[in-house]
Formats: sequence, structure tokens, C-alpha cells
Amino acid sequence: MPELRLLDPDGYVVPEGRITITPTTEPKAHADLRALARDHADRYAHAHYDHRNYRIVTT
Repeated sequence: MPELRLLDPDGYVVPEGRITITPTTEPKAHADLRALARDHADRYAHAHYDHRNYRIVTT
């Protein structure tokens, strides 16, 4: 099954940033990962992380 991964600005997979998807769960998974990117960027604001620099990739 395909998997979505959330990558931080440095290219590392964010913890809890892996979601196995099906065609029906993909839109929700994208929304969940975008929310996780915002949370992660807020936690690492001291490192100047910005949620707009995160990427979602399919594997």
C-alpha cells in the first residue's frame, strides 16, 4: 500500500509523519500531515522551521 511521509525542511521524516493510505483516506491523510507540519514547525520555531517548507511525499 502507498504511504505518505511528511519531510521537515532538512529532509528528515517527521516522527508520526508516516501514514499508509487508500484512495478514500488520502485527502484526510494530507490534511492530517499539513496539521502535523504546523505543530512540528511551532515546536521547532527556535530552529526557524516554517510549515510552508515541509513536503509530503508518496512512497
